[in-house]
Amino acid sequence: MTRASRHGRPYDTRRLRIGAVLAGIAGVLALVAGGALLFVLLPLAMDEERAFRTATECRGPVSEECLSAAWFTVETVHVRRGKNPGGTVRVSRSGEVAAEVTFSGIGDFLEHVRQGDRVAGTLWQGEIIVLSDGGAAQRTDDHPAGTALFAAGFGILLVLNGGFVACAAHWALRHLEAAAWRRKPATATSSGWAVAGLSVWAFILMVVLDGREASLGPFLTLWSPAALVASALLIHRHRRLRTRR
Repeated sequence: MTRASRHGRPYDTRRLRIGAVLAGIAGVLALVAGGALLFVLLPLAMDEERAFRTATECRGPVSEECLSAAWFTVETVHVRRGKNPGGTVRVSRSGEVAAEVTFSGIGDFLEHVRQGDRVAGTLWQGEIIVLSDGGAAQRTDDHPAGTALFAAGFGILLVLNGGFVACAAHWALRHLEAAAWRRKPATATSSGWAVAGLSVWAFILMVVLDGREASLGPFLTLWSPAALVASALLIHRHRRLRTRR
């Protein structure tokens, strides 16, 4: 049904309702995905990273729980440039089937390694986690370090933005006419800025700390104070608005 707003412009409440429902569904899906990252993947990644950091070099029979080293011959190299840089290196050693390892990002190793080179590999739990040509080393995508950091970072991004979108959609469904008039709750703008700021800060920390091969600890140490300050400011603003009413 089409009505007229106070500015004389018609709006369609049915269209607004559909938009709000779709936005709400997207917000809930983001919340579920973020929750899965934070409460399912993150604990598993933390356990794996903890096991890796306490692993020692193999002394005697090689097992999956210790760090072992081996020499490989490079069979093929494929470097991918552009928006999603990285690459794959296929390596082999005598008596075994060739293995293909993948890299996210182009480091000095991937930049200079060539077919036929002899490279050193570090293995853990049956996977090649580092390759080195003697001058440069680069972690493979099977390296356990960094998984917890990305799970926490993307989980926070999804939960923050999904929660904000879901709340906004819920408000729009309850106030269709106000939504059509472009009205919004007094705290919507400040909440939006808080979500945007915390999201950007989480993303920056995730990228910078991963580049420095840091663990989850520094990320939480740097992000948590910002979250506490933003929460305190939002609570203070909400109380001031309630007092004015």
